[in-house]
Amino acid sequence: MVHRKKKGRNPPFHSPPLPAAATRFTPQVNEDEHSGAFLRWLRSKAGSGISSVLRIGTSPLGRSLFASQPIQEGDCILQLPHTAQLTQVKLPREVRLLLDDDAAVAGDTAAKVAVLLMMEQRLGHESGWAPYVTSLPAKDQMHNMMFWDLDELDMVRHSPVYDEAIKQKEQVRKQFSAAKPALEHFPHLFEEIKLEDFMHSSALDFLNHDGASDSILVYDEEKAVSEVIADRNYAVGEQVMIRYGKYSNAMLALNFGFTLSRNIYDQAHIWIDMSEQDPLYKKKLDIWEKHRTPKSQHMCSSGCARTSFAIKEVKYSGNKGVGIPQALRAFVRIFCATSIEELEEMAVEAAENDGRLARRPLKHAEREVHAHRKLLLHLDNMIQGHSTAIEQLETIDGAASRSMHPFRKEMAKNLLAGELQILQSAYAWVANYCKTVACT
Repeated sequence: MVHRKKKGRNPPFHSPPLPAAATRFTPQVNEDEHSGAFLRWLRSKAGSGISSVLRIGTSPLGRSLFASQPIQEGDCILQLPHTAQLTQVKLPREVRLLLDDDAAVAGDTAAKVAVLLMMEQRLGHESGWAPYVTSLPAKDQMHNMMFWDLDELDMVRHSPVYDEAIKQKEQVRKQFSAAKPALEHFPHLFEEIKLEDFMHSSALDFLNHDGASDSILVYDEEKAVSEVIADRNYAVGEQVMIRYGKYSNAMLALNFGFTLSRNIYDQAHIWIDMSEQDPLYKKKLDIWEKHRTPKSQHMCSSGCARTSFAIKEVKYSGNKGVGIPQALRAFVRIFCATSIEELEEMAVEAAENDGRLARRPLKHAEREVHAHRKLLLHLDNMIQGHSTAIEQLETIDGAASRSMHPFRKEMAKNLLAGELQILQSAYAWVANYCKTVACT
């Protein structure tokens, strides 16, 4: 699978074929019966040679691309001209003009590509892209979180990805609602227009992901081609993968429909509330905003300022916890301030140094420990939530659990387990830091 906007500034497009896996391995491969015909069609569509070192095959993970001959590091293993890619410009002009009349769709190239795919799927074998369209995975093979029902999403309610998935589902519904009136003008092209078809077309992707790979899909603007360059040697029959990006499991689940059991790019998000009931609330908020407030801050319905911080697995470097953002530690120092004088002292110190607020330990050790223990409490609450959710996924045997797709349950466990490991590593470092400061 491949995501629609990648390094190299390539535009959104669809390119065949489409596997559905996420792990580097060398499976027993069965030659896809349509492989030869598909590649011949693709070469004809492109009007030029298409990589001859790949073939389509099936494995326990679904349809995939495999090396048909030895591949050396640095070889171009796939090159697709722009003419062989489904892009929004291939929409009929009258359809594109009507879509451009609606602000919700006009600037969304991915939504337009989804509309184009719906049109080509409606045409069936009459479509000039029929060999590609028929190779796409079915709806029941898609596991992007927009396809999860509310019971399935509830599995990850302790992760911030829950809110992101709800937003994504709503965004796709809005795009569909905006596009549908325009598409209804062309019943001969779209017939019955369904939300599930739009969602399906919006999520389809290309090539498999390997987070450890250095191969990426890049778009060469001068040549008007998209290319994949091998990052290592491949033996005949080995599955060829690329890296979509340095994505966490939450992003992979949300946008691509899979997770990794061990994701080196995983991260967790911590939301911390600053309540309006705090007598120093306005002063704290003002001073925080003045000194580069993170963009992820917003007001929550209960009357508080919420700020999000992304943390990675903490790796030790001397007495520093690499992975815990300095901004997070600064925020808890401000969050725990008990007087105007303390806040003003932080502001003066920032002005005298590099302008960043509360990046240095508080002068009073007790206050420094108190602030970090507040962070410990927050981390502990998140750890307990994740641990409980994982236990429920592993032990529940009710009707609701049995109705959930087993692959999605495994995705939820991978996602929560990865975040839990990060939270536990952060907790261990902060606890050790408190102990060290208290003893000095």
